[in-house]
Amino acid sequence: MRSVRRVVRVAAYFPAQSSDGRPVAARDEDAFTLAATAAERAWSGRREEPGPVLVHALGDFPEVVEWGFSALLGRETVVSRAPGSAVQLAKTLEELEKGEGGPAILVTAEFPERAPSMPPTKSSSSGAGAVAYLLAPTEEARPFHLGKPTAGRTALSATLHLVGSGDAGASGTVFVGDWDRPPESGGSGELKALGSEEAEDLHRVSEGAYIPRARYLENLPSRWRFLAETCEACHRTTFPSRRVCRHCGRADALTPVELPYEGGRVVAVTTVSAGGQPTEFDAQVAASGPYDVALVELARGMRVTLQVTDSTPGKLRVGDHVNTFLRRLYPMEGEWRYGRKAVPISTGGSTSRPGGVP
Repeated sequence: MRSVRRVVRVAAYFPAQSSDGRPVAARDEDAFTLAATAAERAWSGRREEPGPVLVHALGDFPEVVEWGFSALLGRETVVSRAPGSAVQLAKTLEELEKGEGGPAILVTAEFPERAPSMPPTKSSSSGAGAVAYLLAPTEEARPFHLGKPTAGRTALSATLHLVGSGDAGASGTVFVGDWDRPPESGGSGELKALGSEEAEDLHRVSEGAYIPRARYLENLPSRWRFLAETCEACHRTTFPSRRVCRHCGRADALTPVELPYEGGRVVAVTTVSAGGQPTEFDAQVAASGPYDVALVELARGMRVTLQVTDSTPGKLRVGDHVNTFLRRLYPMEGEWRYGRKAVPISTGGSTSRPGGVP
């Protein structure tokens, strides 16, 4: 039997905040960060396979998707974009399952930008969220059961309807993510369109934490994937990755290793009040007030400083545990810079499978 692609894992991500019973994105989220978290959950634990990863992004995404998934997965990717409709979802899944080659990720995200007083529309009725399908070569003959697509329904709402009915997928398909998070479990929020003031901030001139774009891109493996390097000569680990062992100076005996994204322990935390922030975060402080910064131990001796999000400033304590998510940091040089932020596990969602899914 020839090897074909089949859906082996489906992952969901929905923001913790809610408005009118629907999840809404935080100020530091956008369609890319939603999709990135879902794709990361789908890809988790994937073994290395030769060749590029095909990424099909359904929905309205910023330009960062053209190169962002490659940085996120640490793999060469071939990215294509299409409308985020249920019909397109069914069509793309069918095409991927009939194709041959390496792994593929089909991801869809919704990022509604509307005033909270407006009635829900077909495109925003599900609120903000993302779902990613991981397809991998297998000899399993049974395709993923998506059902007949409904005209006018979005890809995200079609998936939620399918999972909610308990009639999703095929035997062996694993579901992970926030499927069972009740909308009312998060804090209240507002659906708010990006205004001209925030758009102008994309061209802000730095006076504080500025990093040139070339250096920012060079450091993405450590910033986005927590890439470290273990030295086979002295058996010590260097983080962030520096292409040379900081302990013995060897550069020819390094093995890359990714530190865990989840379960980090807070070893120090402080609250940054208005006036104490780098200028890159002026707009954030003006809109949301103070924020916490935490020193987080990802693994024994491996620590990273992270801004805290989805949490009330001053609430996080030393000894608490956090997960990390890719979020927007600040606008610079006409684009958003992205990096990981810490989210207290109590508000960071679950990774359980949806009820009723085989």
